[in-house]
Amino acid sequence: MTDPWRYEGAAQALATRARKPRLRPFTFVLLALLAWVAAPLAQRPEPPELMLAQARPPEVVAPTGDLLKAYDLARPATLRLEARCTTPFGGRQVLGVGTGFFFDADGSVLTAYHVVDASSSLADCAVRYVGIDPERREFDLTLVGFDAYMDLAVLQADVAERVPFIPLAERTPTPGAAVVAIGNSRGDFLEPRAGRVTRLGVRAGRADFADDTIELTNALAPGDSGGPVVNVRGEAVGVVSYISFNPSGMSSDAYVPPFLLGLALPREFAAYAVPVGDDSSLVAAVAEGVQRDVPVIGFRWSQGSDYDPRSGGLDLGARPGPIVGAVTPGGPADRAGLRSVTERPLLDDAGRRIGTVVEADVIVAVDGAPTPTFAALLAEVRGKTIGQTVELTVQRAGATYRIPLELGARRAVFAGNP
Repeated sequence: MTDPWRYEGAAQALATRARKPRLRPFTFVLLALLAWVAAPLAQRPEPPELMLAQARPPEVVAPTGDLLKAYDLARPATLRLEARCTTPFGGRQVLGVGTGFFFDADGSVLTAYHVVDASSSLADCAVRYVGIDPERREFDLTLVGFDAYMDLAVLQADVAERVPFIPLAERTPTPGAAVVAIGNSRGDFLEPRAGRVTRLGVRAGRADFADDTIELTNALAPGDSGGPVVNVRGEAVGVVSYISFNPSGMSSDAYVPPFLLGLALPREFAAYAVPVGDDSSLVAAVAEGVQRDVPVIGFRWSQGSDYDPRSGGLDLGARPGPIVGAVTPGGPADRAGLRSVTERPLLDDAGRRIGTVVEADVIVAVDGAPTPTFAALLAEVRGKTIGQTVELTVQRAGATYRIPLELGARRAVFAGNP
């Protein structure tokens, strides 16, 4: 869009204080392979802020009995997924690791979409995806379809013959059912993580995580994303999506009281998987090539870059909101006139550096709805549609602007724009 900014208020002096915005504690950990990053907003060292946090997932529980047999049956069809690129000197660089599995004999692979979402990559190279089976054979993978909202993707492996596969379950697991996930976290290679189902139909409460998931006690970690969750019959009931250190923040209409099951719900950690089954319309649509993307504004954001005027740090205006990081060239934000965050030294009369001047756009509302955090901004944007025009309220240099912006598709906006 080339529509001009609609201006509100008089321009004032740029912010001159250089402390970072206060970090908000986060309760979810998405098992993304490639994180969005941005340059820090300040260079001056500060005293550390200590927060009590769960350090890591619990210890892995090994499967036994029928669950061990199910793992042995499923492992030959499971893949380690690697995102790779070729370095300028011809070497191979592994950008990230995840998991996937064959779900038919022709080489169709199921995984979590964020594992193979090239738009999340900041690598300055063409990213390709490779699957590695238990015998260390490698298969080139091509994306067939995906659903970004449900974090599910189907790929086609370049296979020369029929392959072993994990059948999709005939029925949904019940709370209390034993399951084993297969993954590549902790430096492992296609190893098992045993646990149980605790809840069904879980809603994450955050727009960037899948809803209607299966809650698990399995000790999953980054590298397990996209892996199969297998029942005692060796069938896949789910695809690993994310983990949480605050399971009580999740809701579910299918909650079953623990006293009815003799099963205690997790309190400090839980894993979540997208349900799959042999009658899943979601799997069928993605396998047929449907590509359901999410709308985006078109800028990179880094964890902790939520501006809070009460923090006593940066002075970027009166209202809270996410700070616009690196604006993607040619994307919706770029066309609309949003600016990437910048910083420059503040010098005294003698030319000595006495601070840092930070210049940043802060998005404080979408269509009039306040967006005090990046999570709130995501929720508003993902409630819109690709191609829809929204009105952003933006603070810049002490002034407030309103600007129309046409939302783009994430994969198209960020592909090829590291």
